[in-house]
Amino acid sequence: MHKTYYLAIATGFAGVLTWSPLVGSGHAQSARTSPGFAPNSGQINPGSEPHPSSQSSAVSDIPSPEKARAALLAPISRQPSTGDAPASTTGTGGQSPPNAAGEPPPSGPISSFGQTIPAKFSKRNDTLDHVPIMAWPLRLDDAQLKSIYDAVMADKSQPVAGAETLHPASELSPDEALHGMHPLPQSVNGIDGVRGLYFVKGKSKALLVDGPTRTVVAEIKE
Repeated sequence: MHKTYYLAIATGFAGVLTWSPLVGSGHAQSARTSPGFAPNSGQINPGSEPHPSSQSSAVSDIPSPEKARAALLAPISRQPSTGDAPASTTGTGGQSPPNAAGEPPPSGPISSFGQTIPAKFSKRNDTLDHVPIMAWPLRLDDAQLKSIYDAVMADKSQPVAGAETLHPASELSPDEALHGMHPLPQSVNGIDGVRGLYFVKGKSKALLVDGPTRTVVAEIKE
């Protein structure tokens, strides 16, 4: 009697495992094969149009390192605007004379000054708004740039293959970092803003690199 009881339970359990409400229905095929699955190739196609790249088309509007540096070093007013001066003259070469410190007069919306003037009123700020954070130029004058360039080019290390394609915000490959990244020469390593940086030598330019992130932070050409 016990054997019959257990056999009935096993038979019923097997029936539960094998029974499917889709068997014999029009949904059986879709249950076995995804609508976007290609059995012959093994590829899975979600059946939707490819999404456009999330990268903004404005990437082509990134200013050159020279334009970015010129904008960063352009004189700005450090006094808040009273809102009386025409906003359109701010950073656009207006005719208002600079003050004794060589700064342009306050202008733009009330209480704005220099770095806080909206980009639509300031050509300088508009240019910098299009520069990626990692590509912001260093505050180095022409003499400092020349000293660094000359020191790097005088170094005995060889130019790195592919260095000409690197620019500010580029990330060095592990191989480029291992074989082409060197500490800045002692003669220029003490310059404010570059202390602790590394360099990569190209055929016609010197690249300053943040070592821990392998990121190019400045490009210096002859």
